[in-house]
Amino acid sequence: MLKLNIRKYFIFIVVIGLLIFLHFTGILFPLESLVSRWLNPLFKNFYSLGSSLRTNYGAKSSQEELLNKIGQLERQNTQLTLANAKLKIAEEENQVLRQSLKFLAKSQFHYTLANIISRGESVNLFAGSQTAVIDKGSADGLFPGLPVVSPAIYDPANQGLIIGKVVAVKNNISEICFITNQDCKLAVSLFNQTNTSGIAHGELGLTVRMEFIPQTEIINIGDLVITSGLEQNIPRGLVIGKISEINKASNELWQNATIKPLQEIDDLIIVTILLP
Repeated sequence: MLKLNIRKYFIFIVVIGLLIFLHFTGILFPLESLVSRWLNPLFKNFYSLGSSLRTNYGAKSSQEELLNKIGQLERQNTQLTLANAKLKIAEEENQVLRQSLKFLAKSQFHYTLANIISRGESVNLFAGSQTAVIDKGSADGLFPGLPVVSPAIYDPANQGLIIGKVVAVKNNISEICFITNQDCKLAVSLFNQTNTSGIAHGELGLTVRMEFIPQTEIINIGDLVITSGLEQNIPRGLVIGKISEINKASNELWQNATIKPLQEIDDLIIVTILLP
């Protein structure tokens, strides 16, 4: 058996040597040309297939790298957006606090600042979108009836801007109603020569109506409306808004007027509650 294998190897080596000899002498050239022409299309197909595989693999790798890079950039953009939002919120809160302190320093009111933590969810008495819950309560000295003001300053009254009052109190939270709430009533007067007085309450959640104005009183579009000081714990001179419409009928005992608030309620994030 071993001799047979050695014989096969010897014959194989002899054949290979003979083919090499015939190749270099050129005798096999016609046969080699024929075989080459027959194998060239096959080699070409193999080459094309290999190139295509390399191209597809390269494109897939590049696509994966690009997708990874896009993912990294998106995560970085999200992080920057969140950081920018935090800075804007902090800047807005600081601006509100500066305005509040400026007003309160001039007025010398006792006060506490509170954050609005929810809207339109009644904790006790009032309901509707024209209410809000703040993060201060009886533990901070709050009780129903206290005025809630915005930090804005408006001439000529040069007073704070009232935007509602406290209506319900718990230990650490309170509910406030905004002046656009129909159940939020305030004793008011016009900032004019006769100090025309009346009662103001919200209307349709958008404006404020001033009622019980005597027919003999002369009022004008643009007159400033302020708190009258006739309500306990609400000082005189807090600005509500300006007269935008007058309704006067000759057969009525009273006339009434529409007040346009000077504060966008939806923009509020921090409020000030004036304490006695």
